Amino acid sequence: MPPEAAEMMAETLDSGFLAEGKKVEAFAERIAQFIGNPRVVPVNSCTMALTIAFKLSGVGPGAEVISTPLTCIAGNEPIRMLGGRPVWADVDRSTGMVTAETIEPLISSQTRAIYLVHKEGAPAEIESIYALAKDHGLRVIEDAAHAFGAKRRTHRIGAIGDFVCFSFQAIKHITTGDGGALLCSNNMDYELAKKAKWFGIDRDAREGRDVWHEDIPDWGFKGNMNDIAGTLGLAQIKHIEWILERFHQNGRRYDALLENTPGIKILRRDPLDYQTYWGYTVLVENRNTVIDALDEAGIDAAQIHVRNDRYSMFTSDSRELPNTDWFDDRELSIPCGWWLKEDDQARIIEILKKVAR
Repeated sequence: MPPEAAEMMAETLDSGFLAEGKKVEAFAERIAQFIGNPRVVPVNSCTMALTIAFKLSGVGPGAEVISTPLTCIAGNEPIRMLGGRPVWADVDRSTGMVTAETIEPLISSQTRAIYLVHKEGAPAEIESIYALAKDHGLRVIEDAAHAFGAKRRTHRIGAIGDFVCFSFQAIKHITTGDGGALLCSNNMDYELAKKAKWFGIDRDAREGRDVWHEDIPDWGFKGNMNDIAGTLGLAQIKHIEWILERFHQNGRRYDALLENTPGIKILRRDPLDYQTYWGYTVLVENRNTVIDALDEAGIDAAQIHVRNDRYSMFTSDSRELPNTDWFDDRELSIPCGWWLKEDDQARIIEILKKVAR
């Protein structure tokens, strides 16, 4: 936690204004400058950002969204909440992410959107997915919960793209305690998203008006960020450059030291991308044994997300996913945060090399 956060928070608490106001506005401006996209809608969670994106993409009763089960449940529950259904796409074994090739056969007349995840801060192969979406008149929702600051080639994730959703939950690269942001590619979606986050009303356009006596043509959510969260975000984002670089350096060090290690497979990564390595994923055959050995040494390791299609809420949507099965059986994430020192990584790698097979 930045040392200046307490002083900044005291100022906000003493101001008498705690709802969405100037602090949230300032935080949104900092995000816009950092990402390179002025159309930033701050919200109270990444889940809310995703929910708004699905709604604006036309997801409702009977609609389908081509999705991945290898994500947080927060990525797929909004589809169900809006009355739609996820259609599971298989993944590439070398990345754990969906591709245009796994998505295309699943497109139907009911498809309204494609949902993809920049897994643990590694940018997905979005160019081919967007080309496919354009051919079929579909929207793309990018889950960038782990990818704030990541770059796909020359641009940051969120600078372009239909809907890009970020998380500022407690354990992300920067935090607002809980919170998120939705970035839009055009002004129409941006204006609609601002309304959708607050009961269908644009808070930014209500000066001097009693909006409650005006017509509200479409429903929305109670999903806005407040100035307490915005203040914490302002304190955190001042440090984003060095935080990201430490994550990135730790990830690149793992890449170099674990490459060609017997019993350990590292993920395929595009060397032209800047990856945020929110977690570092390796693929091992004996995951439970590796977890036990690391745990005994006081090192936390786990599969970050349980595949969503195992939950009974999605039973009716199950289908054969051989690559997902293969990846899911082997996926293991190890610490990679800014606080990790080289000798910490050396100790983790030593244990991995001893027990992975």
